[in-house]
Amino acid sequence: MIIEPLDIISNKILKQYDKQPIGWTILRDFKGTVLIIGPKQGYILKLVTINPQEYTGVGMKIKNQEHIQKLVKGAPQYGFRTLQNTQAKELLNSFQIPEIQNKIISEVLEKKPLSTWEIENKKPSLILNGPIIEHPDLSLISKNQRELDLKLRLEAERLFKKKYPHRAEMYR
Repeated sequence: MIIEPLDIISNKILKQYDKQPIGWTILRDFKGTVLIIGPKQGYILKLVTINPQEYTGVGMKIKNQEHIQKLVKGAPQYGFRTLQNTQAKELLNSFQIPEIQNKIISEVLEKKPLSTWEIENKKPSLILNGPIIEHPDLSLISKNQRELDLKLRLEAERLFKKKYPHRAEMYR
């Protein structure tokens, strides 16, 4: 079980996503845990928020992801999808009409997720990223998940203290 810094593991995940952008599911909780389930490999990340746009943390490959794959079976697939200007306008104007909003979102989610290089080649004006499924506490999935969560939390805190010692002192 190899725990890696977020910047290293996120690059590995993105490379795998680009090779096969179909079949991904992402779940996250309010404690900084993120489960990324790909078609062949899964990952668990523990994030520490630096600011609303920046994170540090650690992650690792999930050894046995079959249990989690069964759990997320049927969930909408995560991915990058292009959005036409008219769809974006319709979506923004549909917040008061859930039926129309759901129809537009369903249409977008039916599109095949694209790799980052496909997005770059198409040069779309708008990109939809997601969906990310929210859960209050992913450590409740299993005992093994709770143990991994604790181990990753301790490693993420250690990395945060190392990278940002002055910020870490504020939270003592």
